[in-house]
Amino acid sequence: MVSYEDNVKQVVAKIQLGEGDAGIVYTSDVTAQVAAKLIKLAIPDTYNVLAAYPIAGLKSAPQADLAAKFVDYVLAANGQSILQKWDFIPK
Repeated sequence: MVSYEDNVKQVVAKIQLGEGDAGIVYTSDVTAQVAAKLIKLAIPDTYNVLAAYPIAGLKSAPQADLAAKFVDYVLAANGQSILQKWDFIPK
């Protein structure tokens, strides 16, 4: 059976409930609440597609200074460690 869910939360829920045999989601979409109920299999690099998440502040943003600070934080060691904690690949 093939099932097309509207979002990754629905995919994770369907697999967790045993309504499907397998689903493909980002590692970061498997929360601590459901991780113990699932088996995580890594997709080999030759078959995997990595997503890129660019970050930028808008020059014309109402609070451009805060946007720039946020970008700086994400790119700094603390921000990168948070991303890595949630299985995002650091810059």
